[in-house]
Amino acid sequence: MSGESEHRTEEALELGSGPSLLIGFYISAILLIFGVILVLYGILGPASQAHKSLGINVNLWWGLFMVFLGCVIMGTSWASPRRRAIQRSRHP
Repeated sequence: MSGESEHRTEEALELGSGPSLLIGFYISAILLIFGVILVLYGILGPASQAHKSLGINVNLWWGLFMVFLGCVIMGTSWASPRRRAIQRSRHP
């Protein structure tokens, strides 16, 4: 039974249907997209919004935080041991 499941795993990797990226990559991409949108809105948006939040540009700061967090998550997803093991098994 072990040989059969191993054979199926090898077939999946050969066909390119194996999980080469973790879900964190997609989550970080969404965070980066929304973060960039917030940063741009914080920079280019109306200045009167800062009066509502005690003079702090909330859109800019939350956008920068989301961009930073997205980069951290994407880096950890890109450097994950699982992804590297799959890449090594594809190209021996």
